[in-house]
Amino acid sequence: MQYLLGERGRRQLDLLAGTPTLYAFDFDGTLAKIVPHRQDARLTRSIREELIELGTRAVTAVVSGRSVADLQARVAGAAPYLIGNHGLEGPHVAPQVMRRAREICDVWKRQIENGFGAELARAEVSVEDKTYSLAFHYRASGRKSEARGLVCTMLAELRPLPRTLPGRNIVNAIPVGAPHKGVALLELMLQLNCTAALYVGDDETDEDVFSLPAPRIVTVRIGKKEPSAAKFFLERQSEITALLRYLVRA
Repeated sequence: MQYLLGERGRRQLDLLAGTPTLYAFDFDGTLAKIVPHRQDARLTRSIREELIELGTRAVTAVVSGRSVADLQARVAGAAPYLIGNHGLEGPHVAPQVMRRAREICDVWKRQIENGFGAELARAEVSVEDKTYSLAFHYRASGRKSEARGLVCTMLAELRPLPRTLPGRNIVNAIPVGAPHKGVALLELMLQLNCTAALYVGDDETDEDVFSLPAPRIVTVRIGKKEPSAAKFFLERQSEITALLRYLVRA
C-alpha cells in the first residue's frame, strides 16, 4: 500500500490524466466527513468546488451505500453520475433486478417488525429503509458490541438470507447476487467508454472495488489499514481536497 500523494502515487495520477478515466468517490468518510448523525453529512465548499471543476475536465461519479435520492440532495449536481445502495441502484442495473430487490426488502421489513422490532429499539439500533437494501445503524447505542451482535443474530434469521456488509457502526443487508460497487464501477466505465478509473473509498464496504483484479483501476483507501486490497492510501479524509486539486491541475 503506497501513499497516493507521494512520488509513486503522483506518477500514477499523471498517467490517468492522459487516458479516458472515470474518477469515482465514495461519499461518507471520503467526500464527506463521518458525522454523528448521518443526515448531517455534506460536502464542504472547497470539496464541492474542486469536484465540480474536475467534472469539467473528466468523467466523475459518486458510488455510495446511500440511496440515489439521498445522494442527489447532498451532491446537488457536483458529480453527474450517482450510484447508490452499494452498487445496486443506478443506470447500470436492469429494472427487474431493482424490482426484485425491493420485494425482498419488503419481506425483510415484515420479518423484522414482527420478530425483532422491540429488541432493536431497546438496543438503540435504527433501521434505515433504502428501498433496495436495509441499513442497521448502532452509532447512537450505548452498548455498541451488544447492538452489533443483536443485528448479526437477527440478519442470520432473515429469509431469504441477505448478504451482510459491515461498515462504521452499521451493518447493511443486501439481496444476495445483487450488483455490488465493483460491478457498478466496471459497468459505468463500459457505458462511458473509460479505459481506466480512480476509485477512493474508506472502509470495508469499498473492498468490492479494491479487490477487483483490474490493473487499470487505481484504488485508494482513506486511512492505511491492513489487510485491504487497495493499492494506495490517503492519511485522512481531509486530504481529499488536495487530491482533487492535484487531479484538476493534472
